[in-house]
Amino acid sequence: MKNKSLLIMFVIVAGSFFSCQSFQQYSKPINAKMLKLVSDAVFEVVLEKPVNDPIVYEKEINWNLVPFAIRNDKYHSIGTAFAISKTELITAFHVIEAVEDGYDKYFVRDSQGNVYEVDMITGGSKEKDYIIFTVKGKTFNNFFQFERKFNIGDPVFSIGNALGEGIVIRDGLVLGTIPEEYSGRWNLLKTSASASPGNSGGPLVTPNGKVIALITSGKDNIIYSTPADVILNEDRSVLLYRSKIQYSHLLLTNKLNNFFETQAPLPDTYANVSRLFRESYIKHYYDSMSTLFKEAPEYLGEANSEYMLNAGNSLSGRSGGLQISYVDSDDNKWKLKKPFYSPDNLDDDGKLYHDRLYFSDFSDVDLYKIIRPKSVSLEKICTDPKYIMDLILQNERTDRRVWDNKYRILSYGEPASMELFRDSLGRTWITANWKIGFDYTVLIMYILPMPDGPVVITTKQDSSSLDEYNWDLQKLCDHIFPVYGANFEEWDNYFALDKYIPDFLRDMRFNWNGKEQAFSLSCGNISINADKQVSNWSNKSELYLYHSWYKQDKKIEFGVLKISLLETQRESEKLILQRKIKPDPKLGTDFIENWNDFSLEKFPYNENPVISNKDNTGFMGSIIKAKQSDPEVCFSLYFEMEDPQSEEDISRRFNAFKKGVFIER
Repeated sequence: MKNKSLLIMFVIVAGSFFSCQSFQQYSKPINAKMLKLVSDAVFEVVLEKPVNDPIVYEKEINWNLVPFAIRNDKYHSIGTAFAISKTELITAFHVIEAVEDGYDKYFVRDSQGNVYEVDMITGGSKEKDYIIFTVKGKTFNNFFQFERKFNIGDPVFSIGNALGEGIVIRDGLVLGTIPEEYSGRWNLLKTSASASPGNSGGPLVTPNGKVIALITSGKDNIIYSTPADVILNEDRSVLLYRSKIQYSHLLLTNKLNNFFETQAPLPDTYANVSRLFRESYIKHYYDSMSTLFKEAPEYLGEANSEYMLNAGNSLSGRSGGLQISYVDSDDNKWKLKKPFYSPDNLDDDGKLYHDRLYFSDFSDVDLYKIIRPKSVSLEKICTDPKYIMDLILQNERTDRRVWDNKYRILSYGEPASMELFRDSLGRTWITANWKIGFDYTVLIMYILPMPDGPVVITTKQDSSSLDEYNWDLQKLCDHIFPVYGANFEEWDNYFALDKYIPDFLRDMRFNWNGKEQAFSLSCGNISINADKQVSNWSNKSELYLYHSWYKQDKKIEFGVLKISLLETQRESEKLILQRKIKPDPKLGTDFIENWNDFSLEKFPYNENPVISNKDNTGFMGSIIKAKQSDPEVCFSLYFEMEDPQSEEDISRRFNAFKKGVFIER
């Protein structure tokens, strides 16, 4: 229960009463001694507000609309702590969270507005949700004492920084206990003294000021607290961390429930404890996520991936053509999904494709494909994270809400860090992240440079989740298959970005001779030579390569399944060379019948030119044999054009292209 706003005040409010038994509500006034104890020994837990904000907004934020106390406060209030000895305070573990929040520094603030930094950790337990600590430069002459005993119906007071409005005291009654949810090894205390966000870590006290429990959570006007007896019986030589976590991934349907357990020797500084816990947790997270994928349907296994291994029939689209492999919840098999639909237009003929990925239970990852505006260099659009993020923000509105007013964000500024990541297919991605101080989040971006503009993945998460989401996004990168395509001129610019060329294109050679209107292409086991006898090639003619997994010679390979050549962007003439794989019988009769049609060289792959007067198009197709033939693989060649002159012209141009095609295997 954390809340981010500030004020200091003392309020006495009658709490609601929930119980199956009848007790008289406690209504005696709180004495001056107890009020003095609350004033001296109860503290806000606070975080520093960011000093510098590199974000650019469409209009200046009007801070005068924010209450004076909040806009002039240098801190955010997130919870409550209280003194329990001359040197120590205690709060809920989830308020000063050493793993999941991971802030560099925490502070406490007293009733006079003095702020002290958390220093040493001297006790605590994640599972029991409390942590004991000291602060720098402060001792306590007045502090709370614990009381182990309580009875149902006893009057109590909840004390805490409710809703960030300052220290609030509310009365109620002890309702009983309830076993902790994982294994029932100890009991939580239930009371009817009300609590609100910000109360976490505050004391639950008797009328004489003794602490019987530490407030941890609330639900339906009942608050739950860790009893004093549980806290006092804990070993103070170590800080225990035990938490039940459910792991999942947006590509998978299965989930993994696991306990994370570790400990840190005490006493030690908060910085050291946090570092030890984070290192241990990240290793546990990586191991758990690896186990999650091992327990998922086998990727590229024949029993679960027949749709993926026969992807050639579904490869389509041009610049926005992109597919993602994922486990389908309907049949628990790996399949391919096309995420994009219609794009947004950018200046200078650029385009922005966008989709929010909805697999399993996740919807917090955004996928983009950017087609380079003509006025922007390929290097800039593919390798400059700030420019890419600014471009997205120009077209996808993102607001910051300040006191019920929205302010559009135009730029997050330069990223806090940049690195390179190499995925399992040998592709180099650029990773960048922005630390967004006003809401303690991190924006993570992955960029895959492409011949016509990058593929981009983004997600915005709690600042402590950077390592976890990097793992998740890197796994996602392995399962994204974009079309590599651009016009002839752009391909030259792409190969100039040498360190971003993927392994499967390292042996590719594309030579374009504009003067002769001729080109040569060598890619893997395929080579093509074509000149103006085939088509009126130009700088703006386009080449597209479609890569995917496929099975050949009883082995699973990754490579080019389809090559598409367009005379112009409007596809007035196109040539398509495609590898056809004999489908798994489990895919059904449609797949098998299509394969049989290819094998028997049926229409339109029977080498007969056809003119359709209705569509004003001409086309011709053929099946090409590889030098090293495989009975379960064939190659189809297809030519289509608008405004055909004659069947003879179609045949001549088709055969001129076919003559220049060579396939090794």
